[in-house]
Formats: sequence, structure tokens, C-alpha cells
Amino acid sequence: MSFITVMCSRTGDFISTGVKIDAASFTALPPKVFKSRCQACGSEHAWSKGRAWLSERPEHVAAMDLVEHAWRQAPEAARQAGLQARPRRRHRMAMPRWSLPILAPALGTVLAGIGGLLLWNGSVRDQRIAAPAHGVAVATLADGTRVWLTAGSAVRMHITPIDRAVSLTGEAVFDVRHDWRRFAVTAGDVRVVDHGTLFSVAHRGARTETVLARGAVEVQGRRSTRALATPIPGQKVVVTGGTVTVTSIDADAALSWRAGRIVADDLPLSAVAARFGELGGPRITIADARLRTLHVYGTYSVKDAVAFLTALESLYPIVWQRVGDGYEVRRR
Repeated sequence: MSFITVMCSRTGDFISTGVKIDAASFTALPPKVFKSRCQACGSEHAWSKGRAWLSERPEHVAAMDLVEHAWRQAPEAARQAGLQARPRRRHRMAMPRWSLPILAPALGTVLAGIGGLLLWNGSVRDQRIAAPAHGVAVATLADGTRVWLTAGSAVRMHITPIDRAVSLTGEAVFDVRHDWRRFAVTAGDVRVVDHGTLFSVAHRGARTETVLARGAVEVQGRRSTRALATPIPGQKVVVTGGTVTVTSIDADAALSWRAGRIVADDLPLSAVAARFGELGGPRITIADARLRTLHVYGTYSVKDAVAFLTALESLYPIVWQRVGDGYEVRRR
């Protein structure tokens, strides 16, 4: 059982109609118009079975949007390309009532293809955004997607009428804007395919982590479309070589670095110290290797390393001092 889902025509968000149904009953729904109150914009939307989908397959709505977008944009695209329709004589012809449901899928496919070809002209774009070596970057991609980058990370986006391909170096959070085109992030040997979502991807060495906060993604191998994992919100997928692990995680805490916070829940001191540098904070050097595995808890501001080190000093036998632009931690 799942909820029937439609798209809000004002905000582009996927919304639940509140109707819970199984796949067989959904297929058997009559071809009539239903109405539901939208939680996104507050207005009442009309929908029919042909414009609604079960909640576990929201990517189908994006496919329908491609047809609708192509239909709306085709006249203007044709005008820009210098195409004109030939005038024709009008002939009245009766169309059997059964023909529309049968022809609609084929007509949608044809319109999508024609619209895609017309929209191809001038629609291919490339964009690159990089964060400074010692600071976090926040930017809006060409399709309206918001992206946050850790220090030294970079994304390159290639947009076509049917695809949005992003390559990532480092770590980023994506708040993807709903579009008729697929949004996929490639990092190392992993591809993360989005379905209208808030998620993060981090690639370091042979390890790629994906944290899903909202929506749905599919983690795939880069060289195939085979799904390695399909996490639900609040899960982290780690791919290392041929090993895939899925664990539960506090996604809000994991993504809190966007607001300049580090949330440590039983993390080793070495990981927290490295995180300060990755988020544009001061460099924290651990002089004694035995201190690297100390357990750290709490929430700390990236801009206030002194508060973090002071708290650490009150809990463990360590001392710290300022060294150049950073800090050094030693055993007391």
C-alpha cells in the first residue's frame, strides 16, 4: 500500500493526495477527475489517474513533466528555429471515443521527442563551481539546484534537454530542484541518481558516502545502471571498492555543516580535527598519535575552535596552543 502522489503545479513539489491504495486498485481507478487539498501551496488541485503516481515511483512524474514541458515550449522553440506550420484545409473527422486513451501514450512520446529536438538548440550548458581552499561555498546551479561545497571541493554540471549530469570532487550537499530532466551526481566509481531530494555525497580516496535527508535516491555503480542501494531518508550508504554498507544516521546532524556546525556523536578526535579544516576552520594538529582515537561528543561551531579545544581540555588530559594559523594538541 502506498499514497497516490501528484505534483503541485505552483511549487513543483511532490504532494500526497491522502489516498492510500495498492497498485492493482490504482490501475483499476476510473478515468475521472479527483480533487485534493495541496499541502505545499494550500490550494485545491484537480488530478486524474493519468497524472498521478504511487508514492514509491515519483520519478514517473518527472517523465510526464518532460512531455508537458515539451508541449508548452515547442511553439516558441519552433519560432526561434524559423519553422512555420503549413496552412491546411480543415476537415471534420469523427474520432472514435476509444481512440484517445489508446493514442495518448504514443502521442506523449512523439511530443516529448519533437519537443526535445526543438529545445536542444541552445539548451546545452556547462557550469563549474569550486569552493576556496579554506572556506565553504554556497551556490545555485544553472537548473536552480542549491549546492553547498566543503573547502577545496568542486562540481561540474553538464545540462542537456534530457539530463543534468554533475561530477563531484570532494564533498557537497544538493537540494535538487524538481525538473523534467534526471539529476545524477558522479563521484569516483559511484553515481547517485536523484528523484527530487536533499542529500549529500562525499568522495575521498576509494570511499564514497551518500547521506539521504529527504526524498529518494538510487546509488549506482558508475559504469552500470545496476542499483547498489536505494536508501530511505535517514540512511547513509558507504561504497568502498566492491563493499556497500547501509546504516541509519541522523541526517540533519550530518548535514549541519551547511550552517557552520560540527555535530560529533562518538567520533574520534582525528575525524573532528580534520572536519574543522574541511569546513574552512583553523587547522588542528594532533601531536601525539595516542590522542587521535579519543572519543568526542557535542556540537561545535567551525568558527570557534577555541571553545572546542577548551571543552576537550576539560575532559581529557590534553593541552593545546596556538601555532601559526592553527592549533596544536598535545598530551598533558
